[in-house]
Amino acid sequence: MSKPEDRKPAGAGGTAHHFLVRLREWWRRRSELETMDPEELARVARDLGMSGGELRDLAARGPDAAHLLDERMRVLGLTRADVERVVHGLMRDMERTCACCGEMDVCKKDLAARPNDDAWEGYCPNAVALTGAKIIKGHFPA
Repeated sequence: MSKPEDRKPAGAGGTAHHFLVRLREWWRRRSELETMDPEELARVARDLGMSGGELRDLAARGPDAAHLLDERMRVLGLTRADVERVVHGLMRDMERTCACCGEMDVCKKDLAARPNDDAWEGYCPNAVALTGAKIIKGHFPA
């Protein structure tokens, strides 16, 4: 049974509701990290190959921060499994890189207007990894 705050109203109210739900989730994630024991936070961050500050910043960006990576991979015909076959942990590293990228607006526009244009390779910090994964995928059976 869903909670009243989880139900989405229709129209503009639905958009506002969705925003507020996402905002509450962001505050909850941020709060969890802020109240975490500093040593535990450092351990978790170290396990992920980042600093505590980087982990806080990444968590603040929310769970959809790397959604453009998923879209780019779809355009390239890559799956998460394809990327993980290249190097274990590469997907996680690419998600972190994407989530912290300063070119998200350009990427979003390119994916919408011209997804097959190679221009993304000039600004995407994951271009080498994605291109390599696509080449390697072509050499191995699925």
